[in-house]
Amino acid sequence: MILQIGLALLLSVTIVSLAVWRGSLSKSGAAGALIIGTLTFGLGGWVWGVLLGVFFVSSSLLSHFKEEEKRTAAEKFEKGHRRDIGQVFANGGLGAILAVLSALFPSPIWFFLFVGVMATVTADTWA
Repeated sequence: MILQIGLALLLSVTIVSLAVWRGSLSKSGAAGALIIGTLTFGLGGWVWGVLLGVFFVSSSLLSHFKEEEKRTAAEKFEKGHRRDIGQVFANGGLGAILAVLSALFPSPIWFFLFVGVMATVTADTWA
């Protein structure tokens, strides 16, 4: 498990660094994503991590879709494309908690709950 957590941390640092460089995460968002990614990949496993990664990458790409039309709306809400720690925890926090619970109390139910949570936050973010 220690090796898996170490690999999860390394992968999370890589993904978060790329996201900060591309302007997808603020500094606080990067800290939150590092925590969420490491817990989800490290304790949930690779399938959990892939689902989280698909959510993050697809949502980041879609945030640039019709960017000009969104610019006016974004000014009203002041957040723009950079995700802060609140947004990161809102979308990934429950999934990370489920990964921790899965490690502490092994049961297949945690994975099914995780899939439901990721489907929900993905639908909300894409909408």
